[in-house]
Amino acid sequence: MEESLKLLLSDLKKIFIDDKLEDVQNEQVLKLAFVGDTIFDLFTRDYLLRKYYNKIKISEVHKKNTELVCAKNQSMIADTLVNDFLTEEEISYFKHARNAHSHSKSKNSSIVEYRKATGLEALLGLLLYKDEKRLMQVLEKIAVIIESS
Repeated sequence: MEESLKLLLSDLKKIFIDDKLEDVQNEQVLKLAFVGDTIFDLFTRDYLLRKYYNKIKISEVHKKNTELVCAKNQSMIADTLVNDFLTEEEISYFKHARNAHSHSKSKNSSIVEYRKATGLEALLGLLLYKDEKRLMQVLEKIAVIIESS
């Protein structure tokens, strides 16, 4: 399982090998947000399974995950990270991604929350390709934020 995950991540990285990850084009940001969305979802699922292992039904875990991955919650997490954890370079990229024009929108959140969520997801995607160690630090901080909310 671990080897197949490493292979998957390796294949994902190959997609961006010829692209500049700091590219200002919206399409690049949205690609990274697409990957970052999966990272965030996988992280929250793992977090919840570890926290509630054999304590609650999987349907309840699913409900809690749905609450965690919503744009409103991601927006709150992004605000906390920007205020006291991210580097200036990461904040700059987050803001760039937040302002990217997407053709989709959220049903249950404001446009501001949705854009902040996109910024967070794009940052997670960027860190996967640029600095996996930093990605893990950011995810650990997200766990702390989730625990305190």
